[in-house]
Amino acid sequence: MKKFRNLIIAPCGNSSTLFATDWLNDKAAKEFDVCLMFYHANIDDASRYEGVEYFYHLKDFKYRMLHQLLTTEAPQLLADYDYFYFLDDDIAIGTTAINRLFELSRTFGTWVSQAALSHNSFCSWPMFKQNPNCLLRYVGQVEVMAPLFSQEALRRCLGTFNENKSSWGLDSVWSKVLGYPPAKLAIFDDVIMEHTRPVGGGELYKKIQADPYEEWETVTRKYDAIKNNFVECGRLEYVNNQHNAMRFKGYKFSEKLDKLKQRIRDYDVMSRVRRRLGSPTPA
Repeated sequence: MKKFRNLIIAPCGNSSTLFATDWLNDKAAKEFDVCLMFYHANIDDASRYEGVEYFYHLKDFKYRMLHQLLTTEAPQLLADYDYFYFLDDDIAIGTTAINRLFELSRTFGTWVSQAALSHNSFCSWPMFKQNPNCLLRYVGQVEVMAPLFSQEALRRCLGTFNENKSSWGLDSVWSKVLGYPPAKLAIFDDVIMEHTRPVGGGELYKKIQADPYEEWETVTRKYDAIKNNFVECGRLEYVNNQHNAMRFKGYKFSEKLDKLKQRIRDYDVMSRVRRRLGSPTPA
């Protein structure tokens, strides 16, 4: 079996289906391994999970399970993989898109990144919905529902995963732990995912027995982190006939002028005389 350096680690329960129908909708093409962390007390049908590389029955909340997995149950995974994708089990995204997200993260050297949300997604922060004019946008923080970590960033942030049950505020803390880098946290608009359930609508929220807003306040205060750093720090845009068309036409016009100037410099009599005499050609 081929060993990849990309790993999805995600929570799942008896009603989870997207890992099979979407994430692994093209198993032959996948360039990642999958690790599922089961959160229900009882497993109704274990055969549903035979197609993944790793399966752990941890019965806890997402980031607490991640902390337990990577510090106690299977700490070797940290060294075995370069990039780690922590999807919620209500995120719909296909195999090809996941491959692309790992590829872009590696190419641009991001520390924490995520796919853009489709426009029909449930979301808390509209800035995370896809901007079709962009390849990527650098941001102040990435959401907890589907971050993709580099190994280095994960090692630095892993200690925060056990701070609360809801995971609210952990994304604020990660930015602080990583030093608020201006070009290492990114939304890749070239890749789209769909958040299929209302925010706070998952069954685990009903089991938290804690106020997520209080947990958000508490953890950001503990780390002296900016509570809401959902801001854009920069972007890479497409400029062509389909995207930013007027700007593209301006570039093409400037290009034609430059070619015309070059043609004049190459063929007019005075330019030829200057070259013969070794004199510089004026710009």
